[in-house]
Amino acid sequence: MRKLHVKSFGCQMNVYDSHRMTDLLTRDSYVETAAAEDADLIILNTCHIREKAAEKVYSELGRVRKLKREAAGMGRSVVVAVAGCVAQAEGEEILRRAPVVDMVIGPQNYHRLPALLAQVERGAKVVDTEFPVEDKFAHLAPATVAVIRSRGVTAFVTVQEGCNKFCTFCVVPYTRGIEVSRPVAAIAAEVENLAQSGVREVTLIGQNVNAYHGEAANGRPVTLSYLLHRLAEVPGVLRLRYTTSHPRDMDESLISAHRDLALLMPQLHLPVQSGSDHMCSPP
Repeated sequence: MRKLHVKSFGCQMNVYDSHRMTDLLTRDSYVETAAAEDADLIILNTCHIREKAAEKVYSELGRVRKLKREAAGMGRSVVVAVAGCVAQAEGEEILRRAPVVDMVIGPQNYHRLPALLAQVERGAKVVDTEFPVEDKFAHLAPATVAVIRSRGVTAFVTVQEGCNKFCTFCVVPYTRGIEVSRPVAAIAAEVENLAQSGVREVTLIGQNVNAYHGEAANGRPVTLSYLLHRLAEVPGVLRLRYTTSHPRDMDESLISAHRDLALLMPQLHLPVQSGSDHMCSPP
């Protein structure tokens, strides 16, 4: 079995994405390792929200280059991939600055990893940062019971991605795309699988999680409040949280959910800079 090492930078969504990449590849003849020096595939899942994020990745790639060179000296080939938001923002530039990298893959495309790795194994350098038409979540198998239990009793679940706000200080709309929400049924099925495997606290995540507008069973878009009420019905779930919220998308139904749902924890994560009309005007 080939060994996989994934290192996450940044937010909770990157942790979730790293888990999903790991779940996908461990079903495709890889086994996870915590030691980068033992890996046959190293994925750096990157964050671009802070000013020096890209330089941090290039610094890490310097260390990875040494590991790859040492492995080659022992007759072992190592594939290096940069995923996530720095990959989306930098694209081909990563291959130019860091020839050690074999693959650059944006955060909307990691469901394509097995096919892209096959290209790399044939000797190609791969860059995939297009925003795909297909829903990546529809192509990802759930984690096994053993893997879920190994991660503990808390779990992140992505319900919404992207942002339409275009604040002056933020690159998220350019790296994650416009706001897209997953259907209620798909989220409920994921949470039910987690709860059946021992998870007791679920945190719903998104770039603007309270801008959630996924489809209900009748095909109509619903709010985050509706989703929270649906997930509160899942047997085994004892706590619900969500992050990160935007002040513009706080509505009465969500406030009422905090009043009515005992499972919903009494905390809000609101980025205070987003309360400024000046800061949040499009550039």
